[in-house]
Amino acid sequence: MLLIIFIIAVAAFAAAYILYAGYLARLFGLDDGRKTPAHTDYDGIDRVPAHPAVLLGHHFSSIAGAGPIVGPIIAAAAFGWLPALLWVIFCAILIGGTHDFATLVLSVRNRARSIAETARKQMSPSAYKLFLAFIWLSLVYVLVVFTDLTATTFALDGGVATSSLAFIALAVAFGLCVYRLKLSVGFASCVFVPLVFLAVWAGQRAPLALPPGCAITVWDISLLAYCFVASTTPVWLLLQPRDYLSSYLLYASVLGGFAGILAGGFAVNYPAFACWNAPSLGPLFPILFITVACGACSGFHAVVASGTTSKQLHQESDARLIGYGAMLIEGVVAVIALSTVVMLSRDDALLQKAPLEIYGAGMSKFLSVFGVPERTGFSFGLLAL
Repeated sequence: MLLIIFIIAVAAFAAAYILYAGYLARLFGLDDGRKTPAHTDYDGIDRVPAHPAVLLGHHFSSIAGAGPIVGPIIAAAAFGWLPALLWVIFCAILIGGTHDFATLVLSVRNRARSIAETARKQMSPSAYKLFLAFIWLSLVYVLVVFTDLTATTFALDGGVATSSLAFIALAVAFGLCVYRLKLSVGFASCVFVPLVFLAVWAGQRAPLALPPGCAITVWDISLLAYCFVASTTPVWLLLQPRDYLSSYLLYASVLGGFAGILAGGFAVNYPAFACWNAPSLGPLFPILFITVACGACSGFHAVVASGTTSKQLHQESDARLIGYGAMLIEGVVAVIALSTVVMLSRDDALLQKAPLEIYGAGMSKFLSVFGVPERTGFSFGLLAL
């Protein structure tokens, strides 16, 4: 049954990309003869044309993160898996994908200006300033949430922390090899992608463990300092290669989850619908739609699409894969995350733990089908998250 649910979701996403995204591409009039801002306003720092595979990895990793994992797990545990599944499938196709695709094209057609700068023409000066303040506060909030999740993960599993530090070094080396040594993206990927997975294995052999009492605080401060450095360096040196390489962790988690579901024969144990009003969250409407961000008109996605992605788009036709395709891949990740709840019983003690532990445990079950040790599978799930 779990396999049927997953296949239906993937088939719906594939059909949407072929049919609906194709219709949107024609509607938007994508034209590769029209040069993108990455070429017309090239500066070697933020405006740098990127290979579509690299930019897809950057955009996908930036919009996904913990969002399609944490939200669906919380919602499925509270309301049952069916409401969350329907929201992810239909709204990722009709709302989220359309929104992301349109935002990317809109920004590209306006010299890669941010969503705030693009909307400025339709706003009064006061409304524009309030909009900027809202975006800034939203980004601060998102940064705090993701920083806390990452710090908690590092404190929970020191091996993930070690792997992440090695991964940053690999990302910088990848950027230098592609943009300074002029190695092809394909050749560099063949070298560095296996090293990323080697780092996952090596991290468990040399975990970076801090004293429990201060671990989360130390990691919070360190991560904020890292964010400052990452946001001020040229995109080709860290941001772009980091997200490209990290996307392979998410791709691998999708493939690993799919293969595990395919071969594992896992049953559906959790109820499709649990309740209309969850004691821990509140009523299904509107809590479901603000808990499961996948499929919504995400302001964060708009900031990513117009803030960094539009400045790196090589040609307009790439916008279909990157803008719409990345949203659908995020939807697949969300379905995998839902699957980690679907196979649990209602009284399973794991449901009382944090979403990241539920996801890690689920991935370890999927990967154990192929002989991957449970601890390695758990750490891989956390690192992907």
